[in-house]
Amino acid sequence: MLTNRNTPRVLTETLQVHLELVPPIDRPREEEFSELLTRAGRIVSDMKTPQSTITALLKRLRQNLSALEKDEVREGLKREISTALEVGGIPLGMIHAATMVFVNLSMNDIELVYAEPGESVVLYLRCLAVVAFRRIREMVLSGLLLRLFSEAIKQFIQSRPRVQLVVQADDFQSSLSCFVAAAGTFVFLQVKEIQDAKKSPKIAISAPSHNFVGPYLRN
Repeated sequence: MLTNRNTPRVLTETLQVHLELVPPIDRPREEEFSELLTRAGRIVSDMKTPQSTITALLKRLRQNLSALEKDEVREGLKREISTALEVGGIPLGMIHAATMVFVNLSMNDIELVYAEPGESVVLYLRCLAVVAFRRIREMVLSGLLLRLFSEAIKQFIQSRPRVQLVVQADDFQSSLSCFVAAAGTFVFLQVKEIQDAKKSPKIAISAPSHNFVGPYLRN
């Protein structure tokens, strides 16, 4: 796990996702963007109390609903999260993109725990269920996760850099193993690996490869 002295203790089952920008942005802006993502992640996480509206909406989404009912629930999630981010001080110019990020993560049982700057922006994502590992793998390979965070980056820096999303295959398997050990569950997932002679096998996405089939919210 990439850490430094300023990084809080992050649970071992979190998955590291790297956002690499070309051209890279300067360090102060990278730090500001990471801080905004971390704050937004905490705002959304704090919303998910047992009796909250967002928790009720997420539970309803798992029921056998019609397409119209699912759209209504998704729009409800969008309103709740957008309002909370605005109240929490996220800049207005980033509200839409950040809302799309956190609605889609929430619908797939994934939380953004922390973000930090480095040679790239490093995201620490926590899967809340075994099925979330399959969903996040699909979100990576389909390009959905890249698309969501690319829009957030572009709204923040007001330009359109090329963004590549990188996940080390070892990190994926390690976070899955930690979750399974804690949950006492057996599951097997294969990860598409891209061999690199100098680096660990990784998933590197700069363009979509196929459509994501899990729950997601369109713009």
